[in-house]
Amino acid sequence: MTALVGLGPMLRKELLEAWRTYRLLVVAGLFLVLGITSPLVTKYLPEIIRTFAPAGFDVTIPPATIADVLDQYLKNLVQFGALAAILVTMGSVATEKERGTAAFVLEKPVGRAAFLGAKIVAAGAVFAIAVALGTAGAWVYTAMLFQTPPVLPWAGMGAVIWLSTMVYASLTFLGSVLTRSSLGAAGIGFGALIVLSLASIVPTLATWLPAGLVGVAKAIALGSYGPDPVPGRTVAVAVGLVVVALLAALVSFRRQEL
Repeated sequence: MTALVGLGPMLRKELLEAWRTYRLLVVAGLFLVLGITSPLVTKYLPEIIRTFAPAGFDVTIPPATIADVLDQYLKNLVQFGALAAILVTMGSVATEKERGTAAFVLEKPVGRAAFLGAKIVAAGAVFAIAVALGTAGAWVYTAMLFQTPPVLPWAGMGAVIWLSTMVYASLTFLGSVLTRSSLGAAGIGFGALIVLSLASIVPTLATWLPAGLVGVAKAIALGSYGPDPVPGRTVAVAVGLVVVALLAALVSFRRQEL
């Protein structure tokens, strides 16, 4: 338990910093805009295409459905969520090591596990709020423009989106612990994103990787998942990646001379 000494004050510090530096407002605002615009684009894009199509150009566009809204929303939120996760966490530890503030903080009654735990929990809280706002915005405008979706499945979808975001947050966080530069941590995060994205192109690997969480989230929102164990496997692998990355970060940080 001594490793967690100081967790409460450190967590309050990190959350207050996320608010004062506008990190929470920017990320939450971005996700909310993506959530609101996804149903709007899905609803009105076919009409815009027909309006501005060249004379004589006949295009048949089927009516948009909630499934189309989910495709647009998930594509936007997962892509931007991964980028936001990298940008938010890349300097969380590396910057403090570079400036020497990490050593100063750890001279106080603060354990190294508490130091890291407060930072990743605060990041998780920021993305939980952002995903909740984005999903709520998408739900409201989907209800206005299409039909009212069920609340609990959409909440489950939001939880899966949050998990997808935390995969890249955790991998970048590991990079921030391993390096003394936020750019180096960002490189590790972007490298992980590129490698996992390229690997997901292989159909047999897709359901084992975080990219498969998009399909899981959509299935949960539509209530179309069945007894196939693939969704559970995809979620389990994503959780495993987060746990392994955070444990590796803790082991590495405990061995470092600050």
